[in-house]
Amino acid sequence: MVERQRTLWSGWADLAAKPWKAVLALAALCAIVYLPGMLRLPALDRTEVIWSETTRDMVERGDWTDPRFGNAVHQYRPIGTFWAQGAARWIAGASQDRNIVIYRIPSFLAVMLAVLALFWLSRGLVGAETALVASALFAVAPLTILVSQLAIAEGLSLFPATVAMLALVRIYTNDKEPIGTVVLFWIALGFGILINALLVPILVLATIIALYIFDRDWTWLKRLKPLIGAPIALVLGAPWILVRIHQDGTAFSDMSVREFLGALGGAQDMKLRAFPGTFILALLLGFIPGTMLVGTAFKRFWAERDQRLPRFLLAWVIGYLVYLEVLSSKPGTYMVQTMFPALALGVAIMVTREHGEGKKPEWSGFWIWPTALCALPLAVFAAVYLFVGQLPSIIALLLIALVACLFIWTGQLGREGQLRRWAAVGSAAVGLFGLTLLGVVFPSAEKIWPAQMIARAIEACPKDGALLVGFREPSGRFLLAIPPERQTPEALAANATAKTPVLSIVEDRWAKRTNWTLQSQSQDRLPQPTACVSVYNVMRGCPLYFRIYSPNPAEPCTVPSEFKCSEKTAPIGFEKSGNCD
Repeated sequence: MVERQRTLWSGWADLAAKPWKAVLALAALCAIVYLPGMLRLPALDRTEVIWSETTRDMVERGDWTDPRFGNAVHQYRPIGTFWAQGAARWIAGASQDRNIVIYRIPSFLAVMLAVLALFWLSRGLVGAETALVASALFAVAPLTILVSQLAIAEGLSLFPATVAMLALVRIYTNDKEPIGTVVLFWIALGFGILINALLVPILVLATIIALYIFDRDWTWLKRLKPLIGAPIALVLGAPWILVRIHQDGTAFSDMSVREFLGALGGAQDMKLRAFPGTFILALLLGFIPGTMLVGTAFKRFWAERDQRLPRFLLAWVIGYLVYLEVLSSKPGTYMVQTMFPALALGVAIMVTREHGEGKKPEWSGFWIWPTALCALPLAVFAAVYLFVGQLPSIIALLLIALVACLFIWTGQLGREGQLRRWAAVGSAAVGLFGLTLLGVVFPSAEKIWPAQMIARAIEACPKDGALLVGFREPSGRFLLAIPPERQTPEALAANATAKTPVLSIVEDRWAKRTNWTLQSQSQDRLPQPTACVSVYNVMRGCPLYFRIYSPNPAEPCTVPSEFKCSEKTAPIGFEKSGNCD
């Protein structure tokens, strides 16, 4: 029976037997899943836009050692990510300087390389077939897909983090690992520092501490040859400190203790500490479909923790998870991906170890009735469309139906214990879910992208010196090319006084103040609007209503019919729910 089932499904082993074909297949998987969202998803306020606008400004000024957002110097954001994005922008040319896709290219490439590194470096640890299964599960995990789409440091740092940890596990499990692996570890550590501060060193240190708690042994660390490797890492990571000295005089001199500690843990920061369990929840929800077998893998590896590889994978996840829950103030959606390679290897070992004998693994999530598995993706899609009050397109409906069918099929294969097929179909299901959500559904929900909607409304209008009042998200500066000094009623009034009419965009909540400022300085009021835009600011959780005023009201610029003002347009000064101030 076992041999028959192996014959029925030998796709993983056949592909893994030809490493370069496996690499091409994984690269194709990443491209198919990641590219639609990367190309179609509008600029996501605020972190992504701040990174991109900072890079754009840095390249425009020609000062590659002084990245800043306006007058703000973000000291916890290392220089390597700005350089990578700046290189992409420089290659693309000045005409693409406000195209968010350009700034996402480094993240896309880095995440793809992390997936390929997992396959290439883990083959010697677990076998080619298991490495291929793990790489596919890692590639399609929802939170892996997320960081591949965004112009932030976490996408770029996933590559050096994956390489460093895989090199470390090879050194730990093999007393005679070649010196090349040791050098690779230190190179990855150095690039990790350059790209995202001490995120990678903290991941490594947390794992080493957890390993010591397990086996009470430090002696294996001699194999890292720190006297040779540490200088390599320091040289590669030094530009971050040098840039800080250039900007601060003394690196981090004007940062508080909390800001300094925040700088050590990576680029992202939160104003409030997340509630306990946030990172565990992000880990489980963000690693679908592998989550179904995480419990099985944990139970099996805990029983086998006297062996080096299971012990290391446990330490990798437990050590860093404890650090995140106890000390980190970073968003869980951006921080847990560095543990996914360990989870993927653990789950893949379960998949290939079971040999498809048709027995449902213990502690798995396969007890859920298969049809119920489609509830999660359907709920996500439904929530988006209900929120924006629109119906999905035919293409979106077909893709959503296919996602639901694949999720149901995935659950059925799991219940039957056909784990190799489960891994293949599950990877397709979640990959298609990510593609559909980020590449089709979200981009079509236009009302949640204020800057994008305004840009479309004023596409045919003269935009030189344009003014924007009442929308202070970074995308207003990046996409619309309107700096903060031209985003106030006073700036609009100054233009009116100087008799230099320009395109003006005013949010209704600010209309009364704008009229008052105009009357106090020039005896004018806002004219009749040329266009009206109704959107929702997801960042602040409130609706926004913009009126667009042409430079010449007598001959207004042409706007798409959907933006024509009507009686349904909210009146000036109308009080809306939410807080966008």
